[in-house]
Amino acid sequence: MDCPLYWDERRVGTLRVTPAGEDTCFTVEGRVPPGLYRVYARGRRGELLLGVWEGGVLRRRFSRALTGPIGPVERGCVRSSRVEEWRPAPAERFPGWPAAGGLCRPSGEGWELALPFDGNGPFPIPALFCLARIATVAGRPCAVFRFDGTGWPVLPKNC
Repeated sequence: MDCPLYWDERRVGTLRVTPAGEDTCFTVEGRVPPGLYRVYARGRRGELLLGVWEGGVLRRRFSRALTGPIGPVERGCVRSSRVEEWRPAPAERFPGWPAAGGLCRPSGEGWELALPFDGNGPFPIPALFCLARIATVAGRPCAVFRFDGTGWPVLPKNC
């Protein structure tokens, strides 16, 4: 199955997902500006880091134990390998939002807020349910929200 590969909001290539017995093979093909990038397979229930990529072709093979938790793969995501560090979220940066216990980092001209969410309890900000992406942040599952520089929530990017 071929899935689109996105970097920010631009399609930059293809993620091919192929069953191989008990395993799944991933082939990433695309073009990006020179640099190092992290490539993820994004499924309905999460994402899996495929590796570090410089453009061109990347091939990886993973067991069902690693691929199963993310669910069916829907797309590939490319992110710069230069990742800002997550820090405790100061309440004054997210006025009116329940940032306690969360982590944040710069994102473009705004911020990302990661709030713990394991799927077994209430959603952290129910009013923003459709604007979140679920990802692992600092080793724990979180609902990740993006906010612009003025504190308004923004629509999620493809990845």
